[in-house]
Amino acid sequence: MARVLGIDPGTGSMDLLLLDDKDNKVLYEEAIPRPWVTENPRIILDRVETLNKKYSLDAIAAPSGYGIPHNLERDILDYIMEATFIHEDDLRVNIQIQGLRRVMLELYNSGLNVYFTPGVIHLPTVPKHRKTNRIDMGTADKIFTVAAALYDSVEVRGEELGNANFIVVEAGKAYTASIAVESGTIIDGIGGTLGDHGFLGAGAFDAEVAYTLASLEGRFSRKRLFEGGAGFLAGELDVGSFAAKIAMGDEKSKSALELLAESVAKNVFRLLPSFNTKPRALYVSGRLFRQKLLSGYIIEKIAGKFELYGLDMEIRRVPRFGKLTKEGATGAALLASGYMGGRYDWIVKSLRLRESKGSIFDYVIIGGLANRARNYFINVGRDTL
Repeated sequence: MARVLGIDPGTGSMDLLLLDDKDNKVLYEEAIPRPWVTENPRIILDRVETLNKKYSLDAIAAPSGYGIPHNLERDILDYIMEATFIHEDDLRVNIQIQGLRRVMLELYNSGLNVYFTPGVIHLPTVPKHRKTNRIDMGTADKIFTVAAALYDSVEVRGEELGNANFIVVEAGKAYTASIAVESGTIIDGIGGTLGDHGFLGAGAFDAEVAYTLASLEGRFSRKRLFEGGAGFLAGELDVGSFAAKIAMGDEKSKSALELLAESVAKNVFRLLPSFNTKPRALYVSGRLFRQKLLSGYIIEKIAGKFELYGLDMEIRRVPRFGKLTKEGATGAALLASGYMGGRYDWIVKSLRLRESKGSIFDYVIIGGLANRARNYFINVGRDTL
């Protein structure tokens, strides 16, 4: 038995889920609005310390931004700076990733048994050629969601690990991301800023749009990564209100929903060439799939495309143990158990997370920027810590 805490960072909330891995009993859960964390990052450590006093936590899977590999070749602070990288202009304004950076630093310095986790880019199971000019193939929290899907495939449905072939789609408040899993390992990923349109974020930019922004604004701000998605097309940035406008027949919102549905389908189909075996299932997760109207329409759209192209893929929901917290929090708790050698060690082994290594910038070959980027970003804001 182990009492493990998973912390899942999301655009809308940072979720904490405390699990007894003996029977998967949820001992505590909370979804803390992300603006609260940005304004007061200490709120997370305060909660964690309170939980530790009451439950004596055995392990914590911490939020890890773009990911921190298990095998460290440099100082941990370098990796934390990379995993939350921003440029100097963005440092002058209090954006979400700065709050995440503080949370990571405080958890690292807490003296508790904290595990940071990799992003897809760090995994040895993803061929190097797929990583070319990529950073966001799936942030660390997307691996949390994969862990929850893998648990469902193997422990709930009784599928052999060697037959755990599926795609996981997470359609959250900001982004739509998708991860390919073959034989229980991650083989490819399309992160939120690499995929098609999300609810808030535009996803992968047309390079000409990126060039235009850089030309007119000088420094490309991270704030732009949270703009241009379906919500902006509809003129409604609240998911619930967006769904309500669709129900009332608002044409702009209906068009935006079509954009979202097609974006999810495109992400799924983009990953199919990476498989050597036909995927058996599509796992769906994220805030949009918890809204009944949006979920129903998107799933119907995907199912129709599967039928049209002769794909026999069952559409499943990623499980979540809590009622308030996201699927990623469930997966984070499972990984906390696995990292400490608990009941879910098999998930960490299957995903080969302990073999993760390298830098998120390693595969950037454009302009020879990899080393320059690494050296620049690990130092931005270091003097303020």
